[in-house]
Amino acid sequence: MTIGTPVKIKGYNVHAVVTKNTGDGVTIRDANGREYFCFESELVISTNELVKQ
Repeated sequence: MTIGTPVKIKGYNVHAVVTKNTGDGVTIRDANGREYFCFESELVISTNELVKQ
């Protein structure tokens, strides 16, 4: 997944952007500045543009 891609975590109301992409998964940052480590299978590309990098 490309850095800067807006994403949403499946099953949660968390919208974020991809900040790092590693072989194991991706790190995302939400609008509050919290970072999460996720697998790409847990994410869907978001059409919501509310997230700031």
